[in-house]
Amino acid sequence: MVKKAGSLLQVLCLSIAAAAFATDAHAQGDLVDSAVAHVGVGAGINFYRPRSSEADPSQGLAIAYRWHSFHSGWGPTFGIDFHNTDFHQEIGATEAPLGSIRQRALLAGYGHTKRIGRFTASASVSGGYSFNSLTVDNGMSSAFSTTGLSLVGVRVSDGAVAKPDVAVWYDVFRHVGVGVSAAYLVTRPEETLTTATGSTVRRLNADTWELTTGVVFGVWKKH
Repeated sequence: MVKKAGSLLQVLCLSIAAAAFATDAHAQGDLVDSAVAHVGVGAGINFYRPRSSEADPSQGLAIAYRWHSFHSGWGPTFGIDFHNTDFHQEIGATEAPLGSIRQRALLAGYGHTKRIGRFTASASVSGGYSFNSLTVDNGMSSAFSTTGLSLVGVRVSDGAVAKPDVAVWYDVFRHVGVGVSAAYLVTRPEETLTTATGSTVRRLNADTWELTTGVVFGVWKKH
């Protein structure tokens, strides 16, 4: 699934803002360089493999970003995770499409980076908060009609997320890097389903494996 242009623009704007902040902090006293250095922005491909059988795997183009570090060591990490996942669930004796859940997560954590020549390997664990929304599939109402119930609405909650991540990057040129990362996103939003007879709440397993590959162009500057 190709991410919408609006989502890509949000990621790009956030990355540019982070880069501007890092550059300003460097000018003020080099406070950010020692932690996460600077950011690189580019294009990539994401592959999502949800853990739940109720969710469908997906892939698509995405904005790729990299917090570039010039030295090995420990430091804070920051990230974003924007993606959509299609869900389905059993309604009576029928498996009906629920719709697409849109997740927009902001993350911060801690990790370690190891540089060997032009190669950089990193591992981190981060946590944060995801802002979620659901676009209900038209087939959901039809499925409830067959059971004699009228669907009033379905919504999903926002919630906390966690994300361990490993990545390997190769600096092709001074300001150009290619890389691949693998991560596991832990997220369990609540689904509230309302019919004419009342509401039911259940927790969705929206955990997913993520594989990302891409190329970034750095706005960093060496000392």
